Amino acid sequence: MPEYALLFPGQASQKVGMGKALAEESESAAAVFALAEEVTSLPIRRLCFEGPDRELVRTEFLQPCLAATSLATLAAALEAGGMQDPDAPVALGEVPNPPRALAGHSVGEIAALAAAGALALEDALTVVAERARSMARAGEANPGGMLALIGGDLDGAYALCEQVDGGGPGFRLGVANLNAPGQTIVAGAPEAIKKAAGLARQLGFRRAIELPVSDAFHTPYMESAQRRLAEVVRDLPVRDPQIPVVSNVSGKPLGDAASVRAEICAQVTAPVLWAGSMQLLSSEGITSFFEVGPGNVLSGLLRRTVPSASAIPVGDPQQLRALTDSLNGASNG
Repeated sequence: MPEYALLFPGQASQKVGMGKALAEESESAAAVFALAEEVTSLPIRRLCFEGPDRELVRTEFLQPCLAATSLATLAAALEAGGMQDPDAPVALGEVPNPPRALAGHSVGEIAALAAAGALALEDALTVVAERARSMARAGEANPGGMLALIGGDLDGAYALCEQVDGGGPGFRLGVANLNAPGQTIVAGAPEAIKKAAGLARQLGFRRAIELPVSDAFHTPYMESAQRRLAEVVRDLPVRDPQIPVVSNVSGKPLGDAASVRAEICAQVTAPVLWAGSMQLLSSEGITSFFEVGPGNVLSGLLRRTVPSASAIPVGDPQQLRALTDSLNGASNG
């Protein structure tokens, strides 16, 4: 069988109704959603299944909802293949044909760590809930924005940030996401975002699109969230991943519990090296990638980064079969 990896999406992949059909058809998926509500004290099922969108997109709600939906999707796939472990309902270490590696975009990385066995499901949900709350608070204290740069290259993005910063005191603008060739996200102060949008064409970018967010994720504006997460993970049991998880921060696999603890904290202020992570996995012979959770954002980025790769979204009951077959080691045609 071809080597495969699982990808777990982050913000921008959500949609009202996500996970509802899975919870209706899979006891394991329903149990994950119920546990998520118990751990976070949030109405996860209502937000995911019914919205409204204006509530779902709030950072403090959205991150736990995304993690719950992705992990419920994985639990449903394991249940469908007769591989569900009641004591570790989303861990992949003992399945007949485990994935070669895992990766998650931003908050999706926490779901990947749970799937790898580095975090117990309940602890992963605890981390996500605190991550979401602390990042939302950081955004309130330091309002910011994000700008998608289309076309151009990474050097141009760094040059743009340097030109906007102008060498003044304090942080104003930085690279936040290296998503795919020709798509880089910068983030920073609202006035810096406006200035960057006006300068982008001069530095070779085809378009500059302001994203509908009020926070500058993956920048120094999130330092208070980083400090809070350090307090949370210090007291949580963290294990060595049973399956390699590619780091958002370094673009390299996380090999032990110490690196996992450091990653959880560091990734909220560091750029997400997504394109490089996908190129690394491809270079190691992985040809199939399952996007476990809502939407197909990561599948689209993968096609732009590794055009030869097979990108397979898995977000509803009709899409589970291919993932279940791969986990079981069966040919899926």
